[in-house]
Amino acid sequence: MDIIDKMSFDLKLDKAYLSFIASRSSFYYRDFTVPKRNGGRRYIAQPSPELKTLQYWVLHNILSKLPVSSAAFAYKKGDSIKKHAQLHSQSKFIFHTDIQNFFPSVSSSKLSNILRENKNIFDESDLDLEDSIQVIEKICFRNGALCIGAVSSPAISNIIMNSFDNALGEYCQVNDYIYSRYADDIYISSKKYINNDIVRFVSDELKKQGFNINYSKTKFYSSKYKRKVTGLILTCDLHVSIGTKRRLKIRKMVYDKLIHNKGNSEQILGYLSYLKDIEPNTYNNIIIKYSKYCDEDIIAALNKT
Repeated sequence: MDIIDKMSFDLKLDKAYLSFIASRSSFYYRDFTVPKRNGGRRYIAQPSPELKTLQYWVLHNILSKLPVSSAAFAYKKGDSIKKHAQLHSQSKFIFHTDIQNFFPSVSSSKLSNILRENKNIFDESDLDLEDSIQVIEKICFRNGALCIGAVSSPAISNIIMNSFDNALGEYCQVNDYIYSRYADDIYISSKKYINNDIVRFVSDELKKQGFNINYSKTKFYSSKYKRKVTGLILTCDLHVSIGTKRRLKIRKMVYDKLIHNKGNSEQILGYLSYLKDIEPNTYNNIIIKYSKYCDEDIIAALNKT
């Protein structure tokens, strides 16, 4: 069966219309940039509602059936940055690096090879393999490269990295290390000293997959200094914290909004939600402490402003 026929049947949309979108998918994006923490700009390609619908179909009907390592913590239901950080909370030593230019370095050919290795997915749905691959490449990639902004990109990135994750997992298991990956961030930790040889091993394994290690973000941490995992701080008592600086920032944002009506309510609510997940006790203390500055629950008050 033609995959466009299957999409047309499932989505109740005209086949010719879907074929047209797929064939001209590169034009169905809105390009813009957002600021990075380091001061640079991140390029985003946001798919149109029409193309996004097709990407969701591929995500739920094809990509969700492909293997993803348990070491991958980003973009997966049930996982979070807190759960990811807790994995390393009892380790004295931490190695961190990331993948250079990650998403744009993921080519459509990488996914196509994996789809061929898992052809049973298409056989079970009576879909033509090569036809399906061609359509999926057009829908989920832009000019052969993965876009930051496409709804299918996060899942594809985890699928592409599965063999790398398995290789790192096996290596770390032998060496009594703990391995995890959060998007393009790679973490390896242990209660014992981590040898500098890990840098070469990770670099070599990334090159096998067509990626490069980002040496400028390659660091070693120990319990003598501040240990950070995906932006969270691992405390000496084996807990996960957002850190004093962020905690004070959130308190000030809440106070300024309630007292002086300064700040963005949506942004403040986002910070509070983040705090509630990482430090629920701190969140509760803020809600109680600052409730005296309004006639109702702080969250309700912020939602009104």
